[in-house]
Amino acid sequence: MKNNKDTRKKKNSRRPRPKSPSVSKPRRNAAEAEEIVLAIRRGGIDALVMQGTNGEKVVTLQGTEHPYRVLVESINDGAATLDADGKVLYANSRFAQILNIPVGKLTGSSLHNNLSAGQSDKLKKLIRQALHRSSAAELTLDATAGRPKLVRFTLRPLKDSDIHKVGVVATELTELVEANAALKSNEESLRQLSARLLQLQDEERRRIARDLHDVTGQKLAVLSMALSGLLNRPNVNLDADSQRALTESLAWSKEVAAEIRTLSYLLHPPLLDELGLSSAVKWYLAGFTSRTGIQMETDIPSDIQRLSPDAEVAIFRVLQESLTNVHRYAESPKAIVRMDVTGEEIKLEIQDFGKGVQSSRASSPNGSVARLGVGIQGMTERMRQLGGKLEITSSPNKGTLVLATIPLSSLAAMPAQSATVLVSAPLNSTSDLAGPAANTLRKRILIADDHEMLRRGMRNTLQTELDLEICGEAVDGQDAVEKVKELRPDLVILDINMPALNGLVALRQILRLRPQTKVLVFSVHDSDQTVKEVHAAGAHGFISKGKDSQDLLKVVREILNEKSLTASASPISN
Repeated sequence: MKNNKDTRKKKNSRRPRPKSPSVSKPRRNAAEAEEIVLAIRRGGIDALVMQGTNGEKVVTLQGTEHPYRVLVESINDGAATLDADGKVLYANSRFAQILNIPVGKLTGSSLHNNLSAGQSDKLKKLIRQALHRSSAAELTLDATAGRPKLVRFTLRPLKDSDIHKVGVVATELTELVEANAALKSNEESLRQLSARLLQLQDEERRRIARDLHDVTGQKLAVLSMALSGLLNRPNVNLDADSQRALTESLAWSKEVAAEIRTLSYLLHPPLLDELGLSSAVKWYLAGFTSRTGIQMETDIPSDIQRLSPDAEVAIFRVLQESLTNVHRYAESPKAIVRMDVTGEEIKLEIQDFGKGVQSSRASSPNGSVARLGVGIQGMTERMRQLGGKLEITSSPNKGTLVLATIPLSSLAAMPAQSATVLVSAPLNSTSDLAGPAANTLRKRILIADDHEMLRRGMRNTLQTELDLEICGEAVDGQDAVEKVKELRPDLVILDINMPALNGLVALRQILRLRPQTKVLVFSVHDSDQTVKEVHAAGAHGFISKGKDSQDLLKVVREILNEKSLTASASPISN
């Protein structure tokens, strides 16, 4: 070896001295080698390309792929590399776990062969697309045991590879889908609970309102009649203090009755059940202006068809909640309420011109829609139950618009009570003359009210009059129609809110059955809208139950002594 080295040295020494460029070349190669070594040490080079007798050979440096392998193996998603034919060149353990195939068996095999026929065809299409652009799809993998797996495959082309390769990321969505299904189920349960709570709330409001009207209100009406009768009784010697106490008691009784009536109406308007949505809305709007001073511009059709009770209550509550918000927050001097009914939908608009919704309460990206409060969430839920929608648009210092739209196809119409068949044909004038009233000068009066105390109070007031006779009493609307047929009274004193048959429906039937019988509506519902409805139905008079007994007597005599009465000329007192 030594001689060989000496020989090489000698041979080298005999060579001519190289020129300066040849002298710098070893120095340049050494610098490059040093730079490569430093790059390897810093982790900048993962592999070297070596030129050999059999061509180029890629040598991977030991340990250089360790950080990447640790990262890929630790992620929760599956990762794999495929060639253009779908052969698995590499797969991490999570990818094999998702496919439920050992890593050793999966690597080198075709991914298509590990899927069902339909899934395999879909995957082939995805791979062809992924050779040029990213693609993704969700496949349901059949499991040999347990539940099927829903997996999202995301494929991307590997641009820096010498051959066409595709990188695949597999994300299992099974638990996410199940969680979403459970969330939707819980959401539906919450919606059903919310709907049930709203229904119970309406039922409770209706019950309390009816109790206030049918019990407390009627007792106060009887009390007022009794106090009035005592004050107006002839030949009763009362000292000044007693007279003043009775007068004050009567005034307080009327005031409490008015407050009870207002509270009852706000809890659940009786006109909604008795006369329908149009009458109830008009009544509420008139009362809203009276209570708040906010001027109303209204456009409410009078011929809105009767809907199911739940639908009418829901639409009315949207109006009530919207106007409550106008009163409490908008600071608007006026509001506009429009209701439009077409053959397909019913639309309710409530618009104010106040300060609008504050920016801190806005929830939409453009700030135009207010964040839903508890009351508005209730309105939204009511509309959802009816298959409709609620839209709220607001602009600062320009006001707010609430738009509720409900398709009529989802609302069950309520049969009109006016379609009830009459119990018999109208009696002719000959049979009327043969009736029990033909041989007496006393006017016969039928009292129709479902409250026994009210009937007793009216009876005590009227039966003391020598020219009046109580010929009978009826406990509901249908009973009133039957008693008119049987007793042929001159006057029927009729309440509006009665069971079996609505008072206004009974009124129309009585007038068709016996046109010569006059009808006085005596009701606790004394709003202007009620009076209009009573007048339109053909009643000859109206008086509130909050009036004195003397007022009742006065109106009764005016109606009975009228020579010729028509609906347009009849006295209406409230």
